[in-house]
Amino acid sequence: DGSSTPSPAAAAAPAAAPAAPKPAADAAPKPAASSSSSSSGNNADAITIKVQFTAPAKEVYECFTVPQRVMAYTQSKCEMSTTPGSKISLFDGSITGECVSATANEKLVWLWRQSAWPEGKMSTVTITFEQSGSGSTEVVLKQTGVPSQDVHGNSNMREVVEQGWKRNVFDRIKMVFGYGNPQFS
Repeated sequence: DGSSTPSPAAAAAPAAAPAAPKPAADAAPKPAASSSSSSSGNNADAITIKVQFTAPAKEVYECFTVPQRVMAYTQSKCEMSTTPGSKISLFDGSITGECVSATANEKLVWLWRQSAWPEGKMSTVTITFEQSGSGSTEVVLKQTGVPSQDVHGNSNMREVVEQGWKRNVFDRIKMVFGYGNPQFS
């Protein structure tokens, strides 16, 4: 039919949820709805997203590491652990990978893949959490190694992955937990 196949995360994600938090990177005040994304120079397989949450870093970090909190905004089964080498799974297995490292309330590093990616293709996701003096938190997500296309021939994987994070993770955390206004939906 000529339309591109939605990412598994987008297909498995719930329609709507309450607002969730965003972190602040430094002590200087930042607008609660600030965000940016980019791919740097020759690193076209990379995504960087900055998001502000109106909650402490500990609470925002738990939205990525505590299975019950993850299931609250994804409305699907998940496996989550902060133990290096442990498996992770989101959106009923549409996203899989493993924990590389975790520093409580500060940083997560995961190997990560979508089920529609070429066999064996993994990306690296690094998420940092920086709490400001005001108690809000800035999350900076950097994902490298995103393939140029999926197994269905869709060649917009960077956009699909970026929108998946924005709509199916960041905005949903804000809606479900009340950590700010959704900005990507």
